[in-house]
Amino acid sequence: MNSTVKTVVFWVVILLSAVLLWQVVKGANPGQKEKELNYTQFMSDVDQGNVKDVTVTGQEVHGKFKDNSSFHATAPVNDPDMTKNLRDKGVEITFHDMNSGSWPSWVANFLPLILLGALWFFMIRQMQTGGNKALSFGKSRARLLSMQQKRSPSRMWPAWKKPKKS
Repeated sequence: MNSTVKTVVFWVVILLSAVLLWQVVKGANPGQKEKELNYTQFMSDVDQGNVKDVTVTGQEVHGKFKDNSSFHATAPVNDPDMTKNLRDKGVEITFHDMNSGSWPSWVANFLPLILLGALWFFMIRQMQTGGNKALSFGKSRARLLSMQQKRSPSRMWPAWKKPKKS
């Protein structure tokens, strides 16, 4: 690749990273935080008919009130009274299995470890190889003399190792 293509690719990556960062920051809308409810408050709101829909995942209950504000509560597992009460009040109920981890979530969880392992492997390989590469500092090569080069005695021996004249 020539340097122009590398420069263009570099600036495209920088631009895409900036757009992605902006989307993440924009999506983290602090005004839409979920209200934390205890179980008693949650059931009281259900009894009053204020709850529109809920999503139950294990003990976690996430839902929306009729005014579209979000809430979060912790409920006992497999509480038949809660389910019956929600159905009686016309609340839309969705259940999710806690153990239904798909392979993309596993990859997303282990991707940082995989990248660290790859970086470690690359660094170790670079330190073991010689040459004019990154991390190859402090490794000197012996210079070979060709037959056309003249060897002068002063270059052959350092001053402190010169042979003594007899």
